[in-house]
Amino acid sequence: MSKFLKLVFIVIFLASVYHLIRDTLQVFGLHSSFTNILHRPHLWCKPYCNYVTYPLDLLGIVGSLVVLKRDRLGLLGALVVFSLPLWFLATILP
Repeated sequence: MSKFLKLVFIVIFLASVYHLIRDTLQVFGLHSSFTNILHRPHLWCKPYCNYVTYPLDLLGIVGSLVVLKRDRLGLLGALVVFSLPLWFLATILP
């Protein structure tokens, strides 16, 4: 696997870990500058916004770790990459 793809999966892993921690803190009502960075309330997922992205977070974390450990893209890596448009869609919806 190329260095570029490794970097992409490292970034996906880090972003997913951050997002999972942030959503978990928000579920427990702990708000700070850490939990509010790049966050805005959405209308399409209320009142479940903090829970909607858990599956994508877990896919990003587990999938990236497996891809990086195997050092090959495979089907799981493709699923992780194909999940990225879902993040974009969740971001642009009101």
